[in-house]
Amino acid sequence: MKKKLGFTLAEVLITLGIIGVVAALTAPALVQNTGSAQIGPKLAKAVSTFEIANQNLLNEAAMDTLTAANAFNGDSNISAENYVNNLANYMKISYLDETNDNTKYKDLLRNFHGENYLSGLSGGLDMVSAALLGFVGVQQLALSKDNVLYGIGIAGTPASVNTNEPVYKRQIGMLLIDINAKAEPNRLGRDAFFFKLCADGSLQPVGGNGWSVTDGDKYNWKTGTKDKCNETTVTSGWSCAGSVFENNLKVIYQ
Repeated sequence: MKKKLGFTLAEVLITLGIIGVVAALTAPALVQNTGSAQIGPKLAKAVSTFEIANQNLLNEAAMDTLTAANAFNGDSNISAENYVNNLANYMKISYLDETNDNTKYKDLLRNFHGENYLSGLSGGLDMVSAALLGFVGVQQLALSKDNVLYGIGIAGTPASVNTNEPVYKRQIGMLLIDINAKAEPNRLGRDAFFFKLCADGSLQPVGGNGWSVTDGDKYNWKTGTKDKCNETTVTSGWSCAGSVFENNLKVIYQ
């Protein structure tokens, strides 16, 4: 008498149960890894789009700094809103009025500025810190057509603590880039990243080696005493942009 080949119902159910348990354990990690792999390329595209728009603005004005090109001027005032409107001629971006949006991203800019430039100062503000206080009053939000949110803070006068730094590479503002706008998680180092906006319209990631402003060494993604974003340590997430760009657009942190 031949023995029948096959599986019993109990064996099939047990096998399916094991597969289900394994899938439940591995699926979240797979989703997270897939999402992390997309962060770098999306962020690089957002940075490139912004820098190209600035370069086109400067080329048309035949100037080498945004201030000289009157990128911020309107009624003789420095304005991030005017800057957004000028950039709209070179990239698909639109100004978001604060009354139609929450203040979360402006608060991020404001808080970062406060931590970086105002803490630990004695005897009043130095010239650099005083100039960069402009971030508090002139922050604006802009949304691109591909759903990237830009939080822009402008100081106006290029400033630097490094006197050897050329004027066109000095800091003129801060830029927060959220690669998926208001979609979750809305966390620094995950979908939101900080950059130094240079006078020539280029961006330098906070935490990277090129980010040389007040307390810059404290925000180095490898060795910072105030913020880190490496394989083993992630503090506030301020320096994660530097980590991403100096690791071939890969997210090495958890």
